[in-house]
Amino acid sequence: MKKTKDVPKELPLFCDYSCTYASFGKKDVSGACHREQAVYCTILKKYNNKNNRCLARTK
Repeated sequence: MKKTKDVPKELPLFCDYSCTYASFGKKDVSGACHREQAVYCTILKKYNNKNNRCLARTK
């Protein structure tokens, strides 16, 4: 996937909830106890592990 024009430039280097485009995952994605570990990216409409590199910046 190539980097598109609609990807904001102010994205953080690592995926976490400080990003304005991050959202909590559903309970059934990673279990109710671990839902904070799965970060939903609203730009890519995809899940990423918390503290991994930002997927939107690398695409």
